Amino acid sequence: MIQDVKAFPVSFYFNPDGATSFFIPKYQREYVWGWSNWDALFNDLDESPSGHFLGSIICVNGQKDSMAGGKLELIDGQQRFTTISLLFCALYDKLKTNPDPDDDFNVEMVNLKNRIFIKANNQWRFEPSEQMQNKADFQRILSELFPKLVTAPKGLANFGNRRIAKAYKYFRERLAPLTISQAMALLEKLKSAILVKIEVQSHSDAFMLFESINNRGIPLSAIDIIKNNLLAELDKRPDYGIDRAFDEWKDLIDLLPDPAVQERFLRQLYNVFKYLKRVEVKGCSRATRSNLITIYDTLLRKRPVWLFHALQSQGKIYSALLNPAAAKDQWSEGAAANLQDLQRLGAAPAYAFLLWVSQVARSQAWDESEALSQMAALLTKWFFWRNLTDMPPTRELDPMFVELIGELLQEMRASSITKLDEFVKHASDWLLARAAPEDVCDARLKGDVYLDNYEVTRFMLCKLEEVHQTRENKRDLWAHDANDRPVFTVEHILPKTENLGPGWVVMLELNSKDTADAIRQRCAHQLGNLTLSGYNSKLGTMEFIKKRDRQNDKGDFIGYRNGLYLNADLATRTEWNEAAMTARTEKLLKEVKSILSLRSSS
Repeated sequence: MIQDVKAFPVSFYFNPDGATSFFIPKYQREYVWGWSNWDALFNDLDESPSGHFLGSIICVNGQKDSMAGGKLELIDGQQRFTTISLLFCALYDKLKTNPDPDDDFNVEMVNLKNRIFIKANNQWRFEPSEQMQNKADFQRILSELFPKLVTAPKGLANFGNRRIAKAYKYFRERLAPLTISQAMALLEKLKSAILVKIEVQSHSDAFMLFESINNRGIPLSAIDIIKNNLLAELDKRPDYGIDRAFDEWKDLIDLLPDPAVQERFLRQLYNVFKYLKRVEVKGCSRATRSNLITIYDTLLRKRPVWLFHALQSQGKIYSALLNPAAAKDQWSEGAAANLQDLQRLGAAPAYAFLLWVSQVARSQAWDESEALSQMAALLTKWFFWRNLTDMPPTRELDPMFVELIGELLQEMRASSITKLDEFVKHASDWLLARAAPEDVCDARLKGDVYLDNYEVTRFMLCKLEEVHQTRENKRDLWAHDANDRPVFTVEHILPKTENLGPGWVVMLELNSKDTADAIRQRCAHQLGNLTLSGYNSKLGTMEFIKKRDRQNDKGDFIGYRNGLYLNADLATRTEWNEAAMTARTEKLLKEVKSILSLRSSS
């Protein structure tokens, strides 16, 4: 509950004679304000009259008189307090250059130092978050300003690239052109600026207010709010504490560092386990972005510890599904390979289903790796055709997999499914019924497949090449360069660009440029005109024979004589025309269907 709400000037919080300090608890996210925030605060102070309103802060106060001394925990206010502290430091750095200080100025400088440090013990007035090296970076700034009071931290690589350093640099640069008098005037405005202090008795009370009071702040994500609510609930329990809860939460987030993936995991976790009565939230048949906070707030009130343990255990499995190459001890080699293929297709909606399959396999005493291997192989084929045809549409995928879980669960409860092969067969039939018709699939493969979906096209070509690789000619078709770009990319044999060279015009249709361009428009993006190359930029639009025989400076073939299966028929050709492209399209189409056919397993 709220103990007190009062408006005070900044000088009250950073009182040179005061003994109270403030700190950011380690479970808070890092300092995230950027240039626009720093610029707005500086300009507001510079342009506004005395007493400019800076917003509000929330702090946990376990004392009767919070300003009598001790350390106050800032639950909300990190961004403002960190920025204000850095501005005080920048002002001190500016003002210490005064060539002619008088007694009043010297007193002000002593007071400014004591706004940064507590006079009685030289402890920091404000202690930033430990995350992303915020505290260590702040320590470095203090050590440069006050080398006798603060020891410089060791091993701070990339200090200048982080936000604390950038904020300090920004304020120093803004202050640089000001006179000493102008800097003193800004200091007075900063001291007189108003912050509303909201004191609460507990973390629970603070977290309840946290999301709604954040003027000029960074909007909280669903993950932030769920985290705060979770930590608040766990803080109430004798078997947990805020530090333990935060450490365990951090372990979970380290497994799933991408906020978008975190949110998807929470949605999919609920959709997987909502079939348990103890989990399902009334009125929420499926987790969406709009009801995610409601769902988890409800679950937290019912079973916070159980939920936290479920998040931890399932988060580990989810991370291993998403990163099979890094989870070699978790899955068999075959399962890891199939999961990797699925990941390459960007099949995000399928991971709720796979998470459920993992649990089913364990409960049924099936081989978990084998179950996931078979399902990943099935889903890879299904998503290949789905991504190629856009059938079913994206909006239907999440509810579709929730429906599939319900269907399989019903069959298992009726004992219609007792074995893994029955499970896979039922899932395969169910998915096939929702796949695009075969004639639609064939039409897409015969059409401008490159334009329809580049990523699917590259995946298809890589798989065609991969199945023909031997130990002797094996190449990593999925490798990325130093800039995280694929090494092997899709190469157009007949260039896709307009204004074909004379050699291509002659090869395609004697000397008719218009006819040659019409062929290019019809055929350039078709499967038969596509291959893989690790040297796409070096082949460019050159004529066919030159492409075929292209070598690098070392004499290695980098054109169509490079030993790839996809280029085997190209290596001996002397011409490339519409008939050749059409014939190759038909040939590769059959091969694609033999490798990735969903219907052959039905």
